Amino acid sequence: MNNAFREFFGGEAPTTPDTTPVKPDDKRVAGKIIKVSDEGWGFISSKDIKFTRIFFHWTSLKQDTLRFQDLKNGMKVEFTPVEVEGKGFRAIKIKVIQDEQKAAT
Repeated sequence: MNNAFREFFGGEAPTTPDTTPVKPDDKRVAGKIIKVSDEGWGFISSKDIKFTRIFFHWTSLKQDTLRFQDLKNGMKVEFTPVEVEGKGFRAIKIKVIQDEQKAAT
């Protein structure tokens, strides 16, 4: 399919959050949800990655954490940051920190 996309549009097919390459030694970072949209995406802020909003998509949530519909602004999370060229940081493997998870249920 990528060849057909390249021939028709003259470039690479876009990637989704779940196809972002991840190295086994990726470090985990703590952060806080600052925006959750009704369309399935949001932003996280982190003291480890200053002065930026880190994008996330609902497909980046780990299965053993809260559902996207249960996320709220201010919840503390742990995630793996990945820098996407030309777009900034993206959060993957997101997990709500346990204390926040208990409070939401």
